Amino acid sequence: MWRVFWVSVLLLSVANVARGQDEPRPEQLRKMYDDALAQLKQAQDRKNELAADNDKLNAKVADLQKQLDAAKSRVDEVNRAAASYADKTFFLRSHYAAWREFIRRYPKIDAEWRAFIEGDALGPERLRDVFDPEWPLGNAE
Repeated sequence: MWRVFWVSVLLLSVANVARGQDEPRPEQLRKMYDDALAQLKQAQDRKNELAADNDKLNAKVADLQKQLDAAKSRVDEVNRAAASYADKTFFLRSHYAAWREFIRRYPKIDAEWRAFIEGDALGPERLRDVFDPEWPLGNAE
């Protein structure tokens, strides 16, 4: 009987010790609660920092997109200008080739042309008449 008594007392004491370890004291609970709150606050602060960084990056992306659009429009403008210059260049080259062929066929005109170019026909006083900036709108002489 005493054996049963001591075994039951021993079991009850082990159970109380185990129960005592399972249930933390109020100070421990408060510390765990404060730690959890601190971790949540840190996580929220980090989330806010990331949101602010994301906003900055979105603004930067928008600015870069504007720059890219401006660069694309500039490239399109340059390509249009290049096409226009290519057309003008082709026109001038074809007319020059036709002129050279014309001069080759008519040696007398070639000699007159060379005399005109090499002579005083394009002197400083005639240069104003040849290169008049208002030529299409100027006085008819």
